[in-house]
Amino acid sequence: MADTLGALLSVNVGDAKPMFVQGETVLTGFDKRPTDGAVRVEAGGLVPDDHVDDAADPDRALLFYQRDSYDSWERELGRTLPYGTFGENLTFEGPADEEVALGDELRVGTVRLRVTQPRIPCRKMAVRLGEEDFPNRYLRSGRLGFFCRVLEAGVVRPGDRVERVRRGGDGMSVADLARILHRERPDAGSLGRVLGCTGLPPALRRRAERMLRRARGEDGDWPGDRTLVVTARRREAAEVVSFDLADPERARLPDAEAGQFLTLSLDVPGVDSPVVRTYTVVGRSDDGAGYRIAVKREPAPAEAPDAPAGLASGHLHTAVGQGARLRARSPRGRFVLAPGERPVVLVSAGIGITPMLAMLGRLAAQDGADGEGGEDGRTGRTVHFVHGARSSRELAFGAQVRALVASRAGLHSHLLFSRPAPGDVLGEHFDEAGRLTAATLERVLPSLDADYYVCGPAGFMADIVTGLVERGVPAEQVRYEFFGAARPLFGDEAGEGAGAVVADGDGRPVTVTFARSGITVPWRENTFSLLALAEQAGLRPEASCRTGLCGTCVARIDGGRVDYAITPLDEAPPGQVTVCCARPATSVMIDL
Repeated sequence: MADTLGALLSVNVGDAKPMFVQGETVLTGFDKRPTDGAVRVEAGGLVPDDHVDDAADPDRALLFYQRDSYDSWERELGRTLPYGTFGENLTFEGPADEEVALGDELRVGTVRLRVTQPRIPCRKMAVRLGEEDFPNRYLRSGRLGFFCRVLEAGVVRPGDRVERVRRGGDGMSVADLARILHRERPDAGSLGRVLGCTGLPPALRRRAERMLRRARGEDGDWPGDRTLVVTARRREAAEVVSFDLADPERARLPDAEAGQFLTLSLDVPGVDSPVVRTYTVVGRSDDGAGYRIAVKREPAPAEAPDAPAGLASGHLHTAVGQGARLRARSPRGRFVLAPGERPVVLVSAGIGITPMLAMLGRLAAQDGADGEGGEDGRTGRTVHFVHGARSSRELAFGAQVRALVASRAGLHSHLLFSRPAPGDVLGEHFDEAGRLTAATLERVLPSLDADYYVCGPAGFMADIVTGLVERGVPAEQVRYEFFGAARPLFGDEAGEGAGAVVADGDGRPVTVTFARSGITVPWRENTFSLLALAEQAGLRPEASCRTGLCGTCVARIDGGRVDYAITPLDEAPPGQVTVCCARPATSVMIDL
């Protein structure tokens, strides 16, 4: 029997517009306004609404916010707030988050929904409300609202009843879920309760699993450098060698997310300080306990052909063999697979194949043939693996790609050789002669509506990413990572309009050194945070809320002092900083 919770007061939609947030311009549909009449709801949410940030996540298709919360905020802020101010799709008269549970099924109009998670504020809320610390206040208030997944499409309109037609079976309220995952220090007992919820969305399950490992001291995020031994070395292509790395005592190394990298500190003869480089974790070593990385030997610079070849890659190729010991920091990087239901397209060139191979392996482990979940409990997605190489001589991991593609239904590959070798046979060793471009993707893919992951040299990256966007692919559906020198693809993020370099009290420039990546860059006046500076430098640190709420971006500080543009919800542990809202007070060294 249906349980009436209240009534729908407003249906709010917004167009995607540029918004200047924390020193950068982002495209967002956060600015929502009430609309009259009936509105169609489909799997992605309200049809007239530009659903930018959550477009790839059906578990966040519709956002509900309560009228009582509006009343409370109006009293606190001393001003009238029109419906849609908080970016919600549906404003309703109904119960607080404590009375709404994960898995509750709701009916509004002719639409059937399932409650999936609490709403966590983002940095755009600070802009809309005109108060920099508002996301922090919002989270502390507990007046969050909740997201729903669309089970049955239909129509909603103001005045519709909001009914609960089925109670969730997990007994976890939206408020409790927010408290455990976002407001309390990690507690193994509470997190275990969260992970016992059958209706927990995949993204929140991964977050809870990470938090539980940390709470138990099992997260595998080892501090500083750790010695690893080379257990195998293989020639994968003419200029590519793979190395299997293991713990000297053969302890199993912690899992890395597909697409993450390992940071090595190399002692290169003739170089005074360690040479720091990052290499993608291609997968597990043969025994399943260690990591495998792949290193392409970089040539001498084009402007100095007589100079030595790549310093780090040359050392690894010529001086590091089985039994050698290397210093490594734990896997990092946010160029990883995001949840979603659209097909996945993995696009790479050259050594950019390495994160794509890791992602293909992870996606292949999801069973798409019979609808049963794979190793992570999710149904397999359709995957297209598209790669460009000069010839079979330069192609690394071709056999592994073919084996993975053949491992289940729904996996496809398309390989291009720009300069096929005399023995390369079309249809056997490669699928097409020529260079991989956005036009290639438009021709070989059944549809451009997909989630893209792109990796390769700078010129290749710029051509593919901008070409996809020019063909109508939303920028938020294209994720990318450079191999080699990085540069912004959507505007000159650190060029024209960049602020002056900040100087310290002695007139010396304030610099930020990202220790894992071996990069030192000057701090500029109009840069919002250390996270923004890292991204401008081509790094891809892990981050989520960007307002000091979630703790995802916390990193070790190895030298110097910072101030905060926004006070984090929780103080970072000693020796660490919340980089999304920290700014250097002196020259600093950060473990990124």
